[in-house]
Amino acid sequence: MIRIEKLTKKFGEKETVKETDLEIRKGEIFTFIGPSGSGKTTLIRLIDLLDWPTSGTIFFDGIDTHGPEQVRLAVRRRMGMVFQKPAVLNTTVAKNVAFGLKFRGMPETEIQRKVQGSLELVGLPHFTDRKAVTLSGGEMQRVAIARALALNPDIIFADEPTGNLDTKSGQEVMKIFRELNSGGKTIIMITHDINVAKNANKIIYVRDGKVEKVETLKH
Repeated sequence: MIRIEKLTKKFGEKETVKETDLEIRKGEIFTFIGPSGSGKTTLIRLIDLLDWPTSGTIFFDGIDTHGPEQVRLAVRRRMGMVFQKPAVLNTTVAKNVAFGLKFRGMPETEIQRKVQGSLELVGLPHFTDRKAVTLSGGEMQRVAIARALALNPDIIFADEPTGNLDTKSGQEVMKIFRELNSGGKTIIMITHDINVAKNANKIIYVRDGKVEKVETLKH
């Protein structure tokens, strides 16, 4: 699904990602793990097309993403992102989940259907009218996942999705990701927690800007 060839990223003289090759297959869970400053977040931001590489190529379903902006946008719309600290708007849960759909100009009836369906997937079907800012950390993270899901991405990126959560909430969030993966979604996560990483089909160890090892797990 994604093929990376000789990818590098420099910030000034500092090379954060060093000539990296990697393949990510459709329908699997991948976790990037490594110490702080290893380059894993930069690598994810490049794959998610949030940043431009200094050199190298990223192919998405055979499409070279180093092309016109409309090509990158079309690919980007097939991706969803969930961050460590979920940013929620000071409004209802439903309006939070609907944000991206409204931005795309989707009809209101279709928005309502997608919002409700996404909230059911994350176990919050009755939270539509709750104020998002009053929710617990785990509930906010589930709202953030629902917001990404509403756009029906092929891939969901998650940067330390359990990093700010207690153990129980973290387990609930990981259960959602596994269920989404069972439904066909490709999940790509960053974590520093080896126990979270073990939920994956493949663990990608990153150190000093390079992929050091790829471990395949059997579940």
